[in-house]
Amino acid sequence: MSRPKKPRVYYSLLTREDGQWAPQFGDYDLDTVKFERDDYRDRGHKAKDLKIITTTDEQADINRAVFELNEAGK
Repeated sequence: MSRPKKPRVYYSLLTREDGQWAPQFGDYDLDTVKFERDDYRDRGHKAKDLKIITTTDEQADINRAVFELNEAGK
């Protein structure tokens, strides 16, 4: 009998376009996500339009966090 999968800490890089946050990249390693964020900066994205969030690796948790950010920005 296998144990249910335990959610792990997951980092997501979000970009903001037209006032809405959307996930672009995610990984279990924060340094990997920071590297990706820096790549977005090198390609012209402004720091204010990039955000790294921490959730579990459950898609529903990521979706909920993004939804809450967008609702807070209205």
